[in-house]
Amino acid sequence: MTEAFKWMVWSGLLVALASPVQTKRYEPSVAMGRDIVLVVDASRSMDDTFSIKESSNKFEAVRDILKKFITKRKGDRIGMVLFGEYPYVVSPVTFDHEVLSSMIPYLEVGMAGEKTAIYDALAMTAKLLKNSDAKSKVAILLTDGRNSAGKIPKIVAEKLLKEYGIRVYTIGIGTPQNYDASILKELAERTDGKFFAASDPRMLSQVYDTIDKLEPSLVEHSFVLDTVHLYSYPLFIAAMSLLAYIFLLNKGEM
Repeated sequence: MTEAFKWMVWSGLLVALASPVQTKRYEPSVAMGRDIVLVVDASRSMDDTFSIKESSNKFEAVRDILKKFITKRKGDRIGMVLFGEYPYVVSPVTFDHEVLSSMIPYLEVGMAGEKTAIYDALAMTAKLLKNSDAKSKVAILLTDGRNSAGKIPKIVAEKLLKEYGIRVYTIGIGTPQNYDASILKELAERTDGKFFAASDPRMLSQVYDTIDKLEPSLVEHSFVLDTVHLYSYPLFIAAMSLLAYIFLLNKGEM
């Protein structure tokens, strides 16, 4: 018995000297980096195909590409405004990208009316980001038409976007004759954004990839390691074993 305790003493000391540790990895709390609002045209014209070669309509292609874009954005808050004849908020800016992505398949052409209220949609986007504390605020406007509805004039929408520091990327999709490229360029340039044109789903996917690179996530990907030293446990066992060993030795001598 004494030999067993003797070995436990030496084993405990050796393990304690090896200084075993347990590490836990913690992701830091997400800092307020970038708020992005996807402003998406759902007017009746989005029911058309990009071309006779395409089987799906423009809106179906847009939904698929938006889901991929949302998945890429790590750490940013993302919201969505859908518009047709009037705009409405599909989702305020949120870190819950999974919930936002799950809503996209339920969006349909004509949900917000048949016509196109671009400036009303941008004004609502500005209102959505008005009180944002993000370091960067971005709106990505996608449309295949010209402004044909709404109550907000272009100059007011632009003023709101500039006042709240919102950078706008504009995307004209489909046939260039259907949307006003000069207006979309102007909206982008006056807010330090950029205009893009996409005549098919492949080009549109590339546009969102480009925007993803132009607006990299501001959240640091560092982490914190919490290290717990475990030497006290084998040291405790060694100490108890030593006491037991001494007790048994003394008992044997008696």
